[in-house]
Amino acid sequence: MSQQQEFEGCPSCGNDNLRQLDGNSWFCLDCDWDNLSVIPKGNDELLTSLRHGDIHSRRIAAQALINIGDADRHLATSTDTSALLEALDDEDADVRYFVAVALGKLEASLCLSKLKQLAQDDASPLVREGAKTAVEQIESRDLS
Repeated sequence: MSQQQEFEGCPSCGNDNLRQLDGNSWFCLDCDWDNLSVIPKGNDELLTSLRHGDIHSRRIAAQALINIGDADRHLATSTDTSALLEALDDEDADVRYFVAVALGKLEASLCLSKLKQLAQDDASPLVREGAKTAVEQIESRDLS
């Protein structure tokens, strides 16, 4: 029988920008962010993993997507939104969360209705939070 760990803040940096993914899996948006893999060959491999990979590959691809807008990584563009929109229906909550965050950063207004649905109805509180943040990012850009 496994025990679930609880953290008040990140064990590495101490900041409270920590998200529980599942069980004992945690992700710090402050210190883990810069340690995510760089995808050197563009988006094709990343999107293929997101669409057709096993659960581990899909999670890695989805986590890499939260670096959208990072000038050093250039992972996704607005032309990739159809693959990202499909991934919002992934069976894994971690994948849905990271894709929702990525779409918010990409400001993909095409995905707004799906993100609003997830923000209200997804079974995972983490996905609901990520989708809500994405909706706020997209709508704030649309108001500017």
